[in-house]
Amino acid sequence: MQEELYRAIFERRSVRKFEDVELKEGVLARLRTFTSEVRPLFPEIRTDFRVVGPEEVKGLFKVKAPHYLVAFSEKKDGDAANVGFMLQQVDLHLVSIGLGACWQGGPRLTRASREGSELEPVILLAFGIPLRDERRKGAPDFDRRPLSEITEISGHEEILEAARLAPSAMNRQPWYFTAGENGSINVYAARSSVRERMNLVSAGIALCHMWLAAAHQGFSVGFDREPDETTGPKGYDYVATMITRHASGAQSQVGNVAKGGRQVS
Repeated sequence: MQEELYRAIFERRSVRKFEDVELKEGVLARLRTFTSEVRPLFPEIRTDFRVVGPEEVKGLFKVKAPHYLVAFSEKKDGDAANVGFMLQQVDLHLVSIGLGACWQGGPRLTRASREGSELEPVILLAFGIPLRDERRKGAPDFDRRPLSEITEISGHEEILEAARLAPSAMNRQPWYFTAGENGSINVYAARSSVRERMNLVSAGIALCHMWLAAAHQGFSVGFDREPDETTGPKGYDYVATMITRHASGAQSQVGNVAKGGRQVS
């Protein structure tokens, strides 16, 4: 499954026009099963996912789609990044089975459709059958900032390249990556009084791509919520640290790392 999701990173494009047809119940049932099995970034945060119809979604900038997947979460530190990490796995899964999706940060659930869950809706994913094939053919098809603008790390280029290609709110790519202890990578989100929560969701999406790229290279991956730096880059807030370990048990190495060590969970 992880390999399919990794390959989808290089094909994914936001889809804003869908066929006006509902997916078969069998497809939706398999999607619900998939969402129940996605890996969380922070397992201690309770989450839930629900498929709703267009009549249950309202608001500006709503993309017209036959279905919407709503991510609910317990209100807790790290909830936005956790949802981004989990829901991006679903986004890539949809690409891998020939469907398409578009993140919806503006639209909201109707009051009636929010009932029945003690968790708070965080963000939606519009999805369905694309009106036309919009899959990309590789990294050159992406309009993204170069790695030199989002990290100071030398090494782990494939992992960081996967993060660079991640979708983000308004394509702002609000993340920065620094080298941590023994090959770990610290992830930061741009500070914003207006877009802070969406920036954290976006950082979670980038972390998802990093995890899949590391797994593709044969690393086992864990996440830490304690930064190994006293200060991060100016204008950014710490989100999480990704720790990679080779199958041999040795932690990976990237350039400009500090000495020390942590355990992979």
